[in-house]
Amino acid sequence: MADSAWTTETLIGGHPALDFVNTTGGRSKARDADRLADYAAFLRWSVAARLLTEAEAAALGADAAAATARAAAVLDGACAFREALHVCLTAETDSAPWPAAARHAVGDAIRAALAEATLRRTGAGYAWRCDAAALGLALPAARAALAAEDLLRSPELARLRNCHRCSWLFIDRGRGRPRRWCSMATCGSRAKSARYYRKRKGDS
Repeated sequence: MADSAWTTETLIGGHPALDFVNTTGGRSKARDADRLADYAAFLRWSVAARLLTEAEAAALGADAAAATARAAAVLDGACAFREALHVCLTAETDSAPWPAAARHAVGDAIRAALAEATLRRTGAGYAWRCDAAALGLALPAARAALAAEDLLRSPELARLRNCHRCSWLFIDRGRGRPRRWCSMATCGSRAKSARYYRKRKGDS
């Protein structure tokens, strides 16, 4: 179920919730290149982001094949939550209030996921967990919502950054100058190329 399309260059958020909001967006601030084209793509991303196991994804894929309308509705809801979360987290990077509609959408999705979750020990602490028995096809969407809840309670939220070139968000764990780009190999390289082109054009 692994997908070679999800690589270290596309999972750069530093947290599953950020990798989730980064499943759409292209070379600009426009959110116009959605990589979750269908429920199967959602499952593949969830495995790559470690929100689902391979076995869970395989079982959900079989269930989705027999309930395509339900699977599509789950994906639509997940994408709506993703965009509301992106709006809120982008406002967070600007130290601005969260827009009310997006804040309510994020809160509603997290509350719904928590209602189906149980508190379980994970290593030295505890975390909310949910399983397919309670949620069925909605499992990856619920786990994405729980990931968002985890991020919003994390001290790493203070390190949240928005790429200066595209719409992607990431945790900046560097100790020096704040990171400007989601990835030097993509947006950083494009920005350098653009500066070089402008300089050459100005010199001509």
